[in-house]
This record gives sequence, C-alpha cells and structure tokens, in this order.
Amino acid sequence: MEAFVASTSAASGSWSPALRGAVDGPGLAAPRVPSSSSGSGVRGAALGVAAVSAWACVAPRASRPRKTKLGARGGDVVEVMPTTEINYYKLDQINTVTVTTSMRAALRAMKDIVSTEKLAEEQLQDVLCDEDVRHALVSLSRLPVFSHEFGSAFKDDLDLLHSLKQLKYFWNLPVSQLAILMANISERIMTDITQDLRAFEERLGKSPRHLEAVKEVSKCLPAEVYAKYMENAAHLEDADPHAVYPTSIYRQCDAQTLATKDASTIEAVMSTTITTTIKIARKVLDPSNHLLYDVYKPLGRCVAVVDDKVDEHYGAEIDQYFAAHGIEFTKLVYSGNEVDKGIEDVERILVAMKKYSLGRHEPLLVVGGGVIADIAGFATSLYSRNTPYVMLCTSIVSGIDAGPSPRVCCNGYDYKNLYGSYHPPVLTITDRGFWKTLHPGWLRHGVAEIIKMAVMKDLSLFELLERHGVRAVQTKFGTEGDSVDDPEFQDVCDLIVGKAMEGYVRSEYGNLWETHQCRPHAYGHTWCPGYELPAGMLHGQAVGTCMGFGAYLSFVEGWVSEEEMHRILKVISDCELSLYHPVMDDDQMIWKTQLAIVEKRGGNLCAPIPKPLGFSGYLNDLSEEMLARRMHEYKDLVSKYPRAGRGVEEHCVDVGLEDPQAKKLQKKAEADAGQAKLATAKMELLRELRDEGLLTEQQFEQKQQLHGKKENPNWVDVPPASSEGGRAGRLGGHFDRPDPDEPKKDWNSDDEEVDEFGRKKRKGQLSQRSLFPSLPRTLALHQWKPRT
Repeated sequence: MEAFVASTSAASGSWSPALRGAVDGPGLAAPRVPSSSSGSGVRGAALGVAAVSAWACVAPRASRPRKTKLGARGGDVVEVMPTTEINYYKLDQINTVTVTTSMRAALRAMKDIVSTEKLAEEQLQDVLCDEDVRHALVSLSRLPVFSHEFGSAFKDDLDLLHSLKQLKYFWNLPVSQLAILMANISERIMTDITQDLRAFEERLGKSPRHLEAVKEVSKCLPAEVYAKYMENAAHLEDADPHAVYPTSIYRQCDAQTLATKDASTIEAVMSTTITTTIKIARKVLDPSNHLLYDVYKPLGRCVAVVDDKVDEHYGAEIDQYFAAHGIEFTKLVYSGNEVDKGIEDVERILVAMKKYSLGRHEPLLVVGGGVIADIAGFATSLYSRNTPYVMLCTSIVSGIDAGPSPRVCCNGYDYKNLYGSYHPPVLTITDRGFWKTLHPGWLRHGVAEIIKMAVMKDLSLFELLERHGVRAVQTKFGTEGDSVDDPEFQDVCDLIVGKAMEGYVRSEYGNLWETHQCRPHAYGHTWCPGYELPAGMLHGQAVGTCMGFGAYLSFVEGWVSEEEMHRILKVISDCELSLYHPVMDDDQMIWKTQLAIVEKRGGNLCAPIPKPLGFSGYLNDLSEEMLARRMHEYKDLVSKYPRAGRGVEEHCVDVGLEDPQAKKLQKKAEADAGQAKLATAKMELLRELRDEGLLTEQQFEQKQQLHGKKENPNWVDVPPASSEGGRAGRLGGHFDRPDPDEPKKDWNSDDEEVDEFGRKKRKGQLSQRSLFPSLPRTLALHQWKPRT
C-alpha cells in the first residue's frame, strides 16, 4: 500500500485569475498552473508552484496583469493592486511511457555491464558512465514523484511506484541503495535480468564503499561524465532542491504564495507532502525477506526501539536477521506497558536517539505494540523536529491502528493521549506471525480496533467477523492449533487484517492532521478516554464499552435498526470484549469526559456512530441530562448479555500488566512523605525561632495553629495547585481545600484590604510574606513545593 499524505495550513484559495495568463505574447505561452498547492504538481510546461513570475518578467507589457476595479461593500469602487506570485519549484512534465522506456534502456545497459568479470566497484563506475543510465536517473530526478499525477500514472504497480519515488533522490543515495532500487525495478518491468542485478547488488553490498553516496563516487568518473551530473545538480538546486539536498527522502514541501506589489499583504497556502508504505507480510525476520534489508543495508546500521516483551520472544531472531545481512544493530529495549506511556518515557527515547546520533535521513526502527508505537513515534516527531521511523508491528493494536497512524502520543494527567503530534511512519509492516506469542487478553483487546472499522466503514468486514471472529480470537488469528494448516482460514485472517487496514487508511490518511472531525475511526473513542486509565482497563476493552454505547445511541437516533444494534453488541460480546464497566456509573466522570472531548475536537462532540451499520454518522448534541439517561438505559440493556456485559480479562492486571495508576500512586506516596518531612522541619524551625526570642509565644501559637490546620482560608488567593480543581493552595506541603460542610462566610468589599503585593485579601488575613518574612519576594509570589 502506497500513500501520499499532504498537510495544508495557512489561508486557502485558488490561483489568482490574473495569473493564469489569458493573453500570450508572440511565441511565448503562459505556463499552466495547478488549481491547488497540495504539493502534487501537474502536467504542463512547468509543475509544482508555477513559474508565473518568471514568465511575467519577459512577457510583453500587454499580456501582464493590470490594475482592476472591484465593487467594495457599500458600492464604492477601489483599485486592486496586481499580485506577485513567488516561485518555489519548476518540475518537468510526467510521461509514463517515457519513464518506463528510459528505465528499460538503463536496465539493459546495467545487465550488460554487471555481467562482466570486473569488480563490483568498477562495474558501478561503468554503470554511472553509461548514457542510458544517466539519462534515466537525471530525467526521473526532475519529476514530481510525490504528485497525484505520478501516483496515478503508476497506480497499477505499487512496488514500482515505491522504487521510482526513492530513485528520484539517486544523487544522495548510497550506491548500495541505488543497486537495490534498480534490482527492485527490474522485478517489475524486466524480470529476465533480475537475477543478474541481484547478484551485482550482493557483491556491491560487500564492498567497503557501498555506504558512499552516488555524488561522492561520481567524483571519480571521467570529467565529462561528472560534469553532466553536476549540471543536473546545479539545475535541481534551483528547480527542486529536494532532489539534490534532501533532509529526508520521505517528505517534500510546497506553497502557493501571493503578494501585493508592495508586499504589504501576503497570502499563502503551505503544504507538506509525506510518502508512506504499508506492507502486510509474513516471516519478516527471515533473512530471505528484504523489507528491512532494503531500508537499513544502505545505511550500514539500524537503531531500534524494541518492546521488552517482544525482546523476550523475538530478540535473538531480530539480532540474527541484521547479523545475517552484515548490518550493525543497536537495540534499545523499553517497556510497552500503558503505565510507562508518560512524557518521561518519551524523553528517555529522545536521550537515546541523541546518544546514538540518529540523522534526519535515518529511520529509527520501532518494534512492538501500540504503546511503543505511540511513544517512539512521538519521540521521532520531536527529535530534530522530524526524524523518520519504520514501524514493525507485533500486535493487533499496532498492526491495524497505532502502527500506521500519524497520531503519536503519550498520556498525561490521567487522560489518555493528552500530549502528541502527527507523524506517520515511512514504512509500516504488519506480520500476524508475531501474534502467536501474545497473551490471549492482549490479542483479544486488539480486536476492538478491527470491529470499529467494520461497523463504521465496511459491512463485508463486519460479516466476516460475525462468521469467523470467535475462531480468530481463539486461534490468535490462525497462528495456533489446526488453523495453522488450514489455508482457507489463513486467507480469511489475511483478508480480515487487510480490510481493517484499508478501512483505517481510507478514514485516516485524507485527514492526517485532524483538520476536521468527521473521523470514523474515532468510533469507540469518545467517552472511554476519561475512564480507561482510572478503571485500569485495557484499551480495547474500554473501546468495546464505548462502541456498544455508541451503537445504542445510534439506535435511539433511528440510524440503525434494533436488529443491527444487537448484531454489533453480539460481535463485541462474542469476542469477549466489555460492553459495560462499573466505572461508567459515575455520571459526572462521563460528562466531564464529554466536555474534554468537545474541547479536543474543536468545540464539537462529533461522536462517530454507525448510520446505518457499515457507514458513518456523527452525533453532535447530547446534554448532560440525556447522556446520563442514555447511559442508564444502556446499562440495563447490556446487563442481559453474557457475563452481564462484562469482558473477559478486561483490566491490565488481569493479563499480567501493571495498573496504569500504579506509577501515579507511587509518586503521590513519595510526595506525601516529602511534604510530611518538610512540615516537621518547619515546625522545628518555628520552635527554634521562639526559643531564640525571635517569635513571641503568641506568634508561635498562631503560626503553629496555622500550620496544623487542615483547612487554611488564608490561602484563598493562591491559584489552583491540584488536579481536582478549586482554589487550592499549598502550605507546609499540605493541599488546602475548603470544607464542603463548613458554611460559607460573607465577604464584602468592606472586609477587603490590599497586601504588600497589591492583591486583595480579607482584613487581618496573613500573606505568605508575613508568614515567612525572610522568604524572597520572587518565591513568595508563587506556589512552591519541596523537591522529593
């Protein structure tokens, strides 16, 4: 699966009609320009952001845009200044036949050269000197390979498309990668010479110079040949710097920038285009499988972040794969548990990436499930602002959801995925062979991500789950028992995974940066983010409860029939996922979660629910009263299902994982102990001040009473310090909150006075400064807590 994903920001709009060049001068045609700046480019005299300004400089005066008069609001007529367009890229026209013809000629020439008895390095020099090879490489380097037009031209052969996109960057590629790509292309268009090119690729890979870039090796070519390559490099420096000085071969940028003549107003639409590949494969760690080899052999090394549980089962196999190919391998092992999905865990990966000097052209390899995919992907998005990564998925959650997802993240403040960014992997590999070593509960909860895509996007996938879902769960998707030798069931399992993946990218990749909230794959992710962590639930089990509730809401709205609703609930229940959990009895928590999700979704609830089964709908209005009412009705409904609607092994601790709240409770205990020590130390200090005569007995008793009180009304002016809200402050390490049973005291303006910091307070109220006169003014203005 090949994808081009573009993010567009800033002001949007179409090209100015004044720049379309309606009038052409003698012998000079205005270039065609694209209707948008998505980074795709179009056929014409120039592609990308059109070379309109350059044309305007040489066009006859009569053909240039002139001032025009437009009607303003109120009927006034104002003069409009002509706009100037800023050029960025000038790319050549796409011709599919020309590309394939030139590549065939280059491959034939390579075959003749690599069949000689020369050393691999000498053969490489002869290949680069060949005119057909040089023409094919130079021509491809000038094409918009990330454009919709180029993708459409080669849509019938995605492996060929993948190789051509990378070959555009030949000038910067290691020579071993050049050999790999040419051999891969031969497999698609000239299979009869593939064996010869594979043999050359293997010999060159053993050469001490196989990591050198083509541009470095080319310096040893004859002067006239090197000059031709340098001429192309000089052209690309202006026409498309991506091809000659790329930061990464997986991303490009473009823009439409318009300015008034005096540049007092500038409008721009900026875009980033990303290329990514998704592969559903088998036996990825077999040395004969070259998916990882093709990426890391040309780099000479691989730095990998590996889930600790994956390392236990497959660590030796991973080591052997890279050793077999002579690739230096650095393995960084991290916990893949939900409890270890905090910002501090992301930072640990960042520190390791710095330690091993990972380049922005060098993809990090991430091996594991959903948690590792999230935190390692988040780390790569932060490191040098953008570092590529390859995702080798070892669980269902990562295999069809978190792995290919651009949404990388970590938890914070008891909220699921609070921090994050958008950064998809450049290559996602899903191999369900890894699933055979998953704990049954880990595999079971991942099925929720397949069910959500079936309910929202693919009725045929839902019907497959109705027929084969139970067996798929019981056999770990055909990796255990007799199912391993059942070819028909093996094909069914591949089909289920493939359909789930296709539905996911169909929903996700057109809205990569969540620029709108019609996101079908967010089904089951509206209300559970607020209670998944506090309840200690597995992610998929929590999603099951939210999907079930969404199906009931859809039925109430009349979007699905009662039969369809029960079909959805039955599939969830049959796969042993939760339909309900007691944590959902907390109406306030559910409402608080809805408020948070509305904030996260730009002011809309936009809850994805089926409309009807197999299609997407969005519920945007649900009051607090109605939410509670519907939840109680739903609980009564699903209580009649097996296990009273509960799931099998629905908590993290049930499947041998640490409770997500454990780390928080440990930190709280440590903080409480530190606060208690500080409070004791403060009391001792007060006694010493009294004994030395610096405090009177009355002052000492007053301060002692102040420190010992659980409730402290003298700190009402301090901003909130606790996650529970309220105007709570800290004193002596204690959190001070008003007693709900204590009657409120009247406080009018006559009772106010201004303290030494200019803040209003009650008359007679002690401030921080009066409590600790020696405390520096800067510290007294802020809350503070002891370092533990």
